Amino acid sequence: EEELKLLRHHAPIYETLEGRVNENSTMDWVGRKLADWQVTTPYPVMLQVAKAELSQEEQERIARLIYSYIVRRAVCGLTHKKLNLVFRALAHSFLQGVQMQPSYGALLNFFQSREGDSSKFPSNSEFEHGILNENIYKNAPGNRHKDILWELELASRTGFEEETEKPEGLWTEHVLPQSWNENWPFAEGNFVTRDSGDPKAEQRNQILHTLGNLTLITSALDVSVGNKGFLQKRDMIKKHSRLFLNDWFKERDSWTEADIKERGQHLAEKAVNIWPGIEE
Repeated sequence: EEELKLLRHHAPIYETLEGRVNENSTMDWVGRKLADWQVTTPYPVMLQVAKAELSQEEQERIARLIYSYIVRRAVCGLTHKKLNLVFRALAHSFLQGVQMQPSYGALLNFFQSREGDSSKFPSNSEFEHGILNENIYKNAPGNRHKDILWELELASRTGFEEETEKPEGLWTEHVLPQSWNENWPFAEGNFVTRDSGDPKAEQRNQILHTLGNLTLITSALDVSVGNKGFLQKRDMIKKHSRLFLNDWFKERDSWTEADIKERGQHLAEKAVNIWPGIEE
């Protein structure tokens, strides 16, 4: 009977995390984020947070930091295999403090105590390095990197636009295409095949899947732009895309490795604010 009472006590928040009801706006938000990332291991922690009678602001800070932890680790290419142990330890740590309940300060102290690649919270410099150098397309597959790009889209807006939900059917577009042999000469004007083993080809293949080369477009536009040259892509994007994330390309006349690095740095500066760290 006691176990049934406990289940009934937590059921509304669990259902909120699963997207079936909305008993708590913060839990609804973090539930949708965790669904995109296909991660449920933070659920016990979020149940603790929701039932601790914290202010909405405190709940939001905790939820945002946990979300940031998951995103930063993926971008940096760190494993998610032991996150169940991490969040189990976190849930336990909340019961050991003076207040015997969750708090943002307790969460910060917990993450600051974690060391080693299996559980650490990546620093700002590690996060920026991951954005500039890691294969985001592989490290955060499917809806995960789309979530990253959508958050960057929201951060690219000026604040005067109408709020809009994420459109259905968005596709991830490699601006420099994965099959880049045709229409994509190097800066010197020469062509090198992507599987030639040439150092320039290797450098291009390495930067191809970094965040600086990825954007969001509709599925119909994705089919249209395909492996076309940059100027054709740019014109199609200018004509059909309304995403602020794509304004970056509209005044460009070329798209080189240097351009990808430049945009990657620009996105990294936004990312450290979207996904906060623990250094401060």
